[in-house]
This record gives sequence, structure tokens and C-alpha cells, in this order.
Amino acid sequence: MSTANRLATIAGQVSKAIAPQWPLSQWIAVNPFWHYRQQPVAGVAAHWRYSAGTRLLMSPDFYWQQWQQNRIDAALVTNKMVNELEQRSLLKAQLPQWRNLSQLVDKYTRRRRKMRWNDEVVLQISQTCGLFMQFPTRFQQTGKDSSLYQHWLTISRADRGIETLMDEAELTELFAQLPDDPHTLVQVCHDNFLSDASDYALRCYSQALISDLWGWAAAFAYQDARQDSQWVFELLCIRLAWEYILWQLAERTNTKVYQQLQQALSAQIENCEGQVAHIEQHNSLLWQWQAAYERSQLNRLQFNPDTAEENNTPHLQAVFCIDVRSERYRRALEQAGKSLGSYVQSKGFAGFFGVPLAIQRKGRDVPHVPGLLQPAFYIKAPARKQSVGSLLSNMFNAPVSMFSGVEALGLSKLKSLLTGVPGQLATANNAYIADGSICEHNGEASMESLVNICQQALTGMQFTRFAKHIVLVGHGSHHSNNAQRAGLNCGACGGQTGALSARVLVRLLNNQDIRENLRERGVAIPDATQFHSAMHETVTDKVIWLSNTVPDSVKQVFRAATEQLTQASGESEKDRKARSGHWAELRPEWGLADNNVLFFGQSERLTSAETIGSNFLHDYNSKNDPNGELLAQLMSAPGLVANWINWQYYCSVTEPKQLGSGNKLLHNRVANDIGVFEGNGGDLRQGLAWQSVHNGSDFVHRPMRLQVIVEADEATIQQALAKAVTFNELFEQQWINLHRLNARGELCPVTTPVTAK
Repeated sequence: MSTANRLATIAGQVSKAIAPQWPLSQWIAVNPFWHYRQQPVAGVAAHWRYSAGTRLLMSPDFYWQQWQQNRIDAALVTNKMVNELEQRSLLKAQLPQWRNLSQLVDKYTRRRRKMRWNDEVVLQISQTCGLFMQFPTRFQQTGKDSSLYQHWLTISRADRGIETLMDEAELTELFAQLPDDPHTLVQVCHDNFLSDASDYALRCYSQALISDLWGWAAAFAYQDARQDSQWVFELLCIRLAWEYILWQLAERTNTKVYQQLQQALSAQIENCEGQVAHIEQHNSLLWQWQAAYERSQLNRLQFNPDTAEENNTPHLQAVFCIDVRSERYRRALEQAGKSLGSYVQSKGFAGFFGVPLAIQRKGRDVPHVPGLLQPAFYIKAPARKQSVGSLLSNMFNAPVSMFSGVEALGLSKLKSLLTGVPGQLATANNAYIADGSICEHNGEASMESLVNICQQALTGMQFTRFAKHIVLVGHGSHHSNNAQRAGLNCGACGGQTGALSARVLVRLLNNQDIRENLRERGVAIPDATQFHSAMHETVTDKVIWLSNTVPDSVKQVFRAATEQLTQASGESEKDRKARSGHWAELRPEWGLADNNVLFFGQSERLTSAETIGSNFLHDYNSKNDPNGELLAQLMSAPGLVANWINWQYYCSVTEPKQLGSGNKLLHNRVANDIGVFEGNGGDLRQGLAWQSVHNGSDFVHRPMRLQVIVEADEATIQQALAKAVTFNELFEQQWINLHRLNARGELCPVTTPVTAK
């Protein structure tokens, strides 16, 4: 195979390894290195550190500070580790990094009072991508500009402003000479300056190029997965085309710079493998410190020894999402029950409650499932006229932001501008949706299908007895003027609230025909048991009731829990509500910041109060799962969702420049809400805003890989790992850490399967 063909193949592989980013309306957490999970995390970290400067470890100064502040247990480090880290902190060593031709041109030429080439390249491509997505009916139809590459080429050839801005008279001619086909471009680039490159060098170069537009690549990866397109590959080709133009420009206009480019590129091609090996060796010490740091935080957890399960039937049972914010409410609810003399049992379960739903609205589907799943059932939303309030809310939360609303409405909107414009909270008060017919692809869902949903949900929740009142509690976040607000809703519900899922499953579980079918399958729900639906609003900790027949005694327990959390917050109920609705509030809540533990076990065994709000709690009793079947399902569903959430937060701390979204104050929605710019240009941003992980003086999210703890014996865990292939890959390659909780309340290591490399 020719080098040119290898370049196209490798560029295609790099393009397909970009993790997707969901549009803002469905914005969910994503592990940006999801497609690299089959490779050791240390190797991936070294490779991306060289190719793109991407950091998957904190600086030596961070670990030294944690050590000096006694946040790392002395028993976990050696004197050699301490001495080497101290030297690293003092030396401030610079690690090697691949430089694209645009960066090298900026280095070797003096462009006083002129825009740097690398900045202009990113800006020009990004603006063109925005235009492509803003007007899909014009640019994404059949015809000359149907592909992203051809669209960019047409725009670039017609734009004389670049030539004027960069003061380069040759640009118009060079754009005109570019190949019309991206694969031909790859061939031309190979022949001109990549003929001697190894596969490894081509991979480094491809990753370096795509990293300049990583945000757009992630957004296009989402689109590629849903349609027959190769937009990420075409984006990489566009970036490569700019490299070819700058190579030719230097050859035509500046012999000295051209020679310097040749020498620098040749050196990088020759030395890249050695440079990556050097970085991996350099990082080995930091990985030791990272492991010690993570274990030190894990040691703060406290567990009760395994005790006999309480035989009394609870007065009230409440099933929450495993979201870390739900943990706080669960603990408060249980305490409120004790204070009121009532035995309240809470459970943790995936927030879509096992109902893989989508709403069909105006010809498109709005999924209410985790990003890795596809909806199996649909509810068609009837057409409704928008109220004046919803129209105003849309106007003040649109890409044009607050100012066009004020311009259109004048002084009549002054009060709302000053006091804050309410954000939209999809509580599915829209009972008109939740009560609609549940359909499958071939028509209305059969009774058997609906019974299967209920049986699977109850099996996953592991009910051994049923209280008289059982509440399914979804969650959502109510706040204003935040482009990424969907990311603070339920990740298991595709960036929507959990209200619809709770409503639908409650409706099914209260259906007498379904109960009769369940009874025939051995699942007997007592006649006296009633299911209710509610939603936990995570900014104010208020519970919104979605069922109409909830007894006051049940509501009283929830009110007491909300009051307890309000008092603990140090804010009045009025202040919390005001903060949630204020359009200028940058931190309506901390969301899932500091998430670091996923616990599959009996939640009452975890007793450490200081870690509440950091743990995903999914109730699991291995005594009812002898073959590890249920555990394998938990690893393969909530286990992967938790990994995505954890790694998005992790990368937003270790690499905020590339994998975070910058200053939330400067966010501007882009191209039909495909994503955000920080300001008016540059790359599309991905990941979390700085205000979501840092309080201005310190990190609120500690950079820890997910610590998965399973309350089960070694044999059950190994059986589950053998079936949960993807989760097992994360464990083998150290993207997550896995521990076993024994009966004495001790954490034990889990044996890595022999398939690990």
C-alpha cells in the first residue's frame, strides 16, 4: 500500500476515534477518549500529550501541593517518589510537542501587527463550519457544495478578505489550485511533504491537525454517527489543505522559511516515536502520584460491616437516579423519615428507570435514554400552541441572547432583565405527553412489551418487599441563561429531566392488567401498593409532584428533607430560588462536580458523611444475582454512563483549554445550537465551563478516575466482567479503578482478567 493510501487510512482512523458531542438541547457528558478505551491510559496520555499538548495528568506542582497539604497518605508514597517530584516542581521541564506547519510558520516569520497563521486558520475553518451547520437546507443538499470540504473550498475561493487580512497576494491562486476532492488532496500532500513519513508520524500529524478543531470534530462525529457522512474526515482534510497552502506559500515567497519548515518537519517525522516514549517515561512518576492521590481520597470512605437486612416493610420507598446530587437527597430523606418516626427506604437506579423512550415532536425524536442506547418506545407529542411565557423564554434563551429580546420588547422587559428570566424546566407537567400512547416501530406497544419493561425495571431495582407508597423520583435542573443547561439535567435521560420516565413507569406499574401479568410471572405487587412520580429540582432541592394522589404523609417526609438540605446550604429558600432563576448566575449549582465513586451495593453500608455528593449509588444485592447477570448489566449501562460523566469532569480539569469550554460568561450559541463559542470565534468548545469545576480559588472537582466499588465476591465480579466487555476494557486499561467491598467493610483489589494486555 502506498504512503498516500496509508495517510488516507490513518486520517480516517483518527477521524473515527473522535468521541461525539451532543447538541445543546441534548447535551450530555462524554468521555473524549471513549474510542481509545482498548489502549492503556498511560500510552494514550503520552501520545496525545505529544501530538496535541493534551494533558491527562495534573502538573507536578499540583501533586506537590497535595502532598504538602497532607492530602496524600504517606503510606502510599516512597522517598524516591517524593524526591523526584520535588525536583520536577523546581525544574519546570518542557515536554516535546508536534508542531503543525501553521505553528512553524508563525515561529519562523515575523508577523508584527498581523494575525498569526494558526489563529486565522482555526478561525476561518470554524466560521465556515458554522455557516455550513446554520443553513443546512442550502449547503447540505445534493449539488456542488453538498460536502463539508466542497462547501469550505467554494467559500474560500470566493473570499478575498483572507488575502487582504493576511497580506499575502498568492492566496487566491493557491486556493484555486486546491483539488476539488479531499482524497486527491491527501495524495497531493503526500507527494509534496509527507512521502517519508512513517505510519506513526502520520498518526501524530493527523491527531495534531484535528486537535486544532477538536470541538467541531466532536460535533461532526455526532452527525456522522446519525447519517451517511464523513464530516470529521473532511474537516481533517480541510485542516490539511491549509497546511499545503502554507507549505506552497513559503516555497514561493520565503526560501529561508521554506528550508526551516522542511528541516523541522523532517526532524519531527524522524523523532516522534522517541519523543512519545520520552513523555511516557516522564509521566510514569506522575501516574504513581495520581494513583496515590486517588487512593488517598478513596480511603476517606467508610463502610459498615454487612448486617442482616431489616425485616420490616418500609412505610415509604423512593427510587432515585444514581446521580451524585440524588445521594444528598436520599440521605436527607432517610434522616427525615427517622425524625418523623417512619422507616423510609431509598434506592438508586438509572434515571430513565429502564424505560427506553423518545418523544416524537414535529417530525424528530427527542430521546430520553442514555447516549449509548437507542429508544425502543415512542410517545407522540400532540401539537400545542406556545404560550406567551414560553415564547418570551425562548427569545431570552436563544443564540441571540438577552439583547434582541430587550430590543424587541423595550422597557416592558426591564423588570425581567433586572430580576432574571426563568429558565425552562421540562417537568412533564405535560401529562398530555406522558399519558399518550406508547408505541414501538410497528405500532402501539403490546401488553407483553409493556409487562417486559416493568419486570426488567423491578428486577433492576431489586425489590424484595413493597411499601404501601413507592415514589419514583427523576431529577432536573432549573436555571437560566446557560447554554449547557441540558448537561445539568439527567444524563441517563439524554440531557432531559427524568420526569417523563418517572411518569410513564408509574403509569404502567399502577395498571391492573400489567400487575396481573406480572403476578403470573412471579412478581406480585400488593394491591395496596401505589406508585407515585416526582421530580427533584437539583438547584433548590425542591420536589415537584407529578402524581395527583400523593398522600400528605408522604409529602411531609419530602418537605422535611428539602428543609434539611436548605438549612445545610446556608441559603434561604428564597435565595436558592432566586439564584436558580437569575439570568446572570454563572454557578446555579455545582452539578456533578467531584463525582469520583460508583458503588454497586447496599447503599446503607456507605456511611461517610463527608463524601456525600461524590458518589453514584446504584443499589445492588449480589445475593439475588448468583451468576452476575444483573451486575454485568449494571456495568454495561450505568457503569459506562458514569465513566462518561467522570471523564468529562476529569478532562475539564486536567485540560481545560482543549477539553473544557472556557468562561461561561462568554458563551455564545452557534449554528442552531450545535455548540458554543467562547466569545465570537475560535474552535467550537467542548466539555465543562471553568465555573463548573473551579470556585475562583481552588478546584471543586478533584481530578480522579472513577473508583468503582462492587459489593460482591470475586467470582461474581469476574463472571460479570466476562459479560460486560466494554466495561472490562476500561478496567483492564486503567481508565477506571475497580474494588471489591467485603463483608467486613474493607476494600479489596479485584484481579485483572488474564486477557489484559
